[in-house]
Amino acid sequence: MIALCRQILSELPEGIQSGQIIGIGIGSPGVFDFKTGALVAGAVNIPGLNGTPMRSIFEAELGLPTRVDNDANVFVLAEARSGAGRDASVAVGYTIGTGIGGGVVIGGKVFHGAWGFAGELGHVTVEPEGIYCPCGNHGCMESYASANAIATYARQASEIHDNSILSGMSPDEITCKSVGEAAAQGDALARHVIERAAFYLSVGIGSTVIALNPAVIIIGGGGALLGEMLFEPIRKHLRRRVYHQRVQSVDVVGAQLGVDAGIIGAAGLAFAERNSN
Repeated sequence: MIALCRQILSELPEGIQSGQIIGIGIGSPGVFDFKTGALVAGAVNIPGLNGTPMRSIFEAELGLPTRVDNDANVFVLAEARSGAGRDASVAVGYTIGTGIGGGVVIGGKVFHGAWGFAGELGHVTVEPEGIYCPCGNHGCMESYASANAIATYARQASEIHDNSILSGMSPDEITCKSVGEAAAQGDALARHVIERAAFYLSVGIGSTVIALNPAVIIIGGGGALLGEMLFEPIRKHLRRRVYHQRVQSVDVVGAQLGVDAGIIGAAGLAFAERNSN
């Protein structure tokens, strides 16, 4: 990563001088000490990074102020400032992919909580004593509603239902995307799989809505490509789970910034570092 940054700095577009670079923003898996920029936990997919003082390493190697945060946090930050959550005083976001990432932005700033662990929304319990999660808990939302979980359940269900498009696919062909394609063709099993994921998402989202009263829930990641087939049943279940009409009015929408959200959010971290100084 440092080598790539050096290359970028050496190949700046014409008219931009290195002295105009105000800093570096990084979005990475894991939980960071938001004061020191050290990775303290949670990068289960890149275990070698745990304990790495990323901020100090980049600043020492590149000589630029550096701000580091969780990749889902920077996604939500970008969407809250420039995308689907623009002008929302409180925005909550979920990235549905191999797992489920999450983040909370209040007043245009990422909410980290007391020790930096706020926003780990994929690990909210939605099924007590449910499926074991690598985090050590049982019944985490991402074990039931991530893109991987959707595909896993669809493979299992297709083995006992022979009247589905999914039943004619090999296990490797059944993905979150192919489930969505089958559902769009009216396949009942595929629609059930998505409805099940929406139910579990609504359990976790409902608790967050009651706790934080966000103006908007933003869904990103590969799972967001399911679109209204996923969003509408989430809204339906949410209306039954939250107790007040004003709270029920929270909208569930897809992210607007696409694959650039992480880049935009990370750049926003660098601006925040400059403004804080």
